[in-house]
Amino acid sequence: MEYQTPKSKCNICQLKFTGRGLTKHIRSCLEKHLLKDGKTKNLFYFQVKDSFNPDYFLHLLISEDATLGDFDFFLREIWLECCGHLSAFSHERYGKEIDMRKKIKDVFSPGMELIHQYDFGSTTELCVSAICIYHGAIEEGMEIQIIARNTEPIIPCDECNENHSVVICTECAWDEVGWLCDKCAQDHKCGDDMFLPVVNSPRVGVCAYTGDAEDIYCDY
Repeated sequence: MEYQTPKSKCNICQLKFTGRGLTKHIRSCLEKHLLKDGKTKNLFYFQVKDSFNPDYFLHLLISEDATLGDFDFFLREIWLECCGHLSAFSHERYGKEIDMRKKIKDVFSPGMELIHQYDFGSTTELCVSAICIYHGAIEEGMEIQIIARNTEPIIPCDECNENHSVVICTECAWDEVGWLCDKCAQDHKCGDDMFLPVVNSPRVGVCAYTGDAEDIYCDY
């Protein structure tokens, strides 16, 4: 069995694309279908991806009046939160932190990238890219809307290489192995108290992350 990255869905039109094809598609799809009725405003189109594994990504529309704190809270809830660790936006890795009270429109411009880091011990680092600005509306009461999210990668079991993994052994992960299917997990030497669930997040297998909070935004 090989590592697989299934196609991901555009939430606007429901069509599925590869990661690269999705980026190209979304720009044209937004131009055609972005809501023009209701309370319109400037909306920043962002692509967020794991700095070290681009198979984990988000495509987002964010109100220009949302703050970095709003953005940080969103990323924590969908991808990162496990133990209340500190987090920060900066212009470069471990650079000067940007005030979370600042609004999106006062920080970003099209083509600009920032680094977001969560947990300065077992750090998860994201690359946050402002692609362009649209004028339109998102659902009432929302500041952030998910346009697309990566479909969860299919990661083979390290022991049998026949089935997809459902847990990761945090002890074996130090040696860059430990992805286990249901069957192999039953007899794994380290015991199930060392297991974390395989979830659709760049923080999978890190610290105590279980993905319990990630469903809050998934239906938007």
